[in-house]
Formats: sequence, C-alpha cells, structure tokens
Amino acid sequence: MTSMELIGLNTKWYRYQNKLTQEQFANITKFKMAYISTIENGDANLTCKNIDLIAKSFNIKAELLFNEETAIKAKNLPNRVDMYKAK
Repeated sequence: MTSMELIGLNTKWYRYQNKLTQEQFANITKFKMAYISTIENGDANLTCKNIDLIAKSFNIKAELLFNEETAIKAKNLPNRVDMYKAK
C-alpha cells in the first residue's frame, strides 16, 4: 500500500469513527469536499501541513494516518455515512 493510500484509508476510518460525512469533515478542515474524496481514494499527494491538519482535526498523532492495520479495516467500510445521520 502506498503512503497516499494509507493516509486516504485512515482518513476515511477516522472520519467514520467520528461519524462525520465528507461534507462535515470538509467544513472542519476547510478543504473542498471533492478534495476529501480525492484524499480518501488515495489519489492526493498531501503536504506535511495537510497531513498535520487532518490529524489535528481528529485529535490524533499524524503517524496514526500511516497505520496499515487501520487502513485494512477501512477498506471494509461502506462508501457513505448516511447511516450515521440523525433520523
């Protein structure tokens, strides 16, 4: 798995753990929603500044975004977090 894929999958994992939609996470990070999607798909070549911003938004250490075990778990997550929205 590449670093970009690891960060993308771990971003998705922590976003789901925080029950955030991509739109909500975009509002927190000030990234565009399309960029969040690019990150989570492993297609974004992130700067250290953006990696730190993502980690800070989840209140985790940046190195956790490189955790392969969590990334593997993230592969099994559904594509949407609609199930977390209040009914």
